[in-house]
Amino acid sequence: MEWYLFATLAALLTAAFTIIEKKTLLKEHAMEFSAVLAIFNFLIALVLLPYINFNLPIKTLGLMYLASIFGSIAFLFVAKAVRHMDVSIVSPLMTFSPAIVVVLAFFILGEKVTSLQLFGIILLIIGSYVLEAENHGTKKIFTKTFKSNYFYYIFLALILYGFCSIFDKFILRTVSPLTYIPIIQFFIAINFIILICIFHNGFEGIKHGVKSAGKWIFLVAILVTSYRLAYTQAVSMTYVSLVIPIKRMSAFFATAVGGRVFHEKNLTQRILACVIMLIGAFLVILG
Repeated sequence: MEWYLFATLAALLTAAFTIIEKKTLLKEHAMEFSAVLAIFNFLIALVLLPYINFNLPIKTLGLMYLASIFGSIAFLFVAKAVRHMDVSIVSPLMTFSPAIVVVLAFFILGEKVTSLQLFGIILLIIGSYVLEAENHGTKKIFTKTFKSNYFYYIFLALILYGFCSIFDKFILRTVSPLTYIPIIQFFIAINFIILICIFHNGFEGIKHGVKSAGKWIFLVAILVTSYRLAYTQAVSMTYVSLVIPIKRMSAFFATAVGGRVFHEKNLTQRILACVIMLIGAFLVILG
């Protein structure tokens, strides 16, 4: 199977789990949802147990756990945003992630920012304006969404996911996807058990999450695990700069389909903004 088929599959699975995640979070607490999902993800990943290489250096395991911490907090932030914001707002904003990775790589790895990447970042900013413009006239460009705490949750999540992408560049050079996925999902499950015990109602919250939305969360877990396998498999077969543009198409699918499913307003304008931001994301990645 070619790498671009894995990348396309990852995009479709991402859009699907985003829509179902939104449906579930309409009634479920974000912390409970995230903790139960993390546990289900790990349990599903146990089917890969025969393929795991446990003979990993301590340094690699430490890097994987650090990546899991960043990924856990980022996922929780996004879950909170998805619960309180329209999916046709959240999905386009997530396309900012390539720009965040480029900026982090510039400061941390000393990589150069090309003129094409800079133009892509400008398009991402323009797309974000279109996304939240009340209209194209003289009214204020920003509405209450950009004043919301949940917008900043997304921004912080993108930074954390940016660090995760940099970690992945190093980890997947020596660790196969069939080893990486089960171990990282074990770490994330441990992280969320700790988080829900500290900041929520502990195991009672996990029980409540399973009882109230267990079937939907389990379905999301299947989609998330499948997406991660498809994505890491694609990355292991070719350059990440080729995989991410295809994977980012999930934002368009989630915006167009999710917006209609949940009867969200200004959908045409949001789809236009998503397309502009996707073009910007492609330029950032390919630059």
